[in-house]
Amino acid sequence: MTLDEMLAYRVAMLSGNLSESLYSVYAPYDLTMPQWRIMATLGTLQNKESNKESKKDCIVSMTAKQLVKATRLDKVTVTRALQQMERHRLIDKRQDTSDGRAVNVSLSITGQNVYLKILPNVIRWQEEKLASITDSEYQIFLKVIDKLTS
Repeated sequence: MTLDEMLAYRVAMLSGNLSESLYSVYAPYDLTMPQWRIMATLGTLQNKESNKESKKDCIVSMTAKQLVKATRLDKVTVTRALQQMERHRLIDKRQDTSDGRAVNVSLSITGQNVYLKILPNVIRWQEEKLASITDSEYQIFLKVIDKLTS
């Protein structure tokens, strides 16, 4: 088996390539990769909930533990990124009412605005990346990823 036939190697190379390329989209906003992952996770969840009829003005939050799982970043990296984001007023933190040890994190108004400024650029970036494959190929690719991660 050659290196190019090794699944883990090819996926790692793809991931690194995409991450490096995407960095140019969020770097102008002084965000690191962990900060962007956290912002994208919270922003996507916020947009999803806000699009529901009955929840127009709801604030979506996650605990640091949930963010570790959702972003696939380690606890120290998430903690450090959240501290930096809090200093830049990109997130709000509130004590969890059901678990006094946990803190709920949500995007602040500033964080939401930054996310919404970056999002069209991320969409454009993705469209450029996918321009060389068909919609059908992309759907198959997503199904393969789902199978490999289940």
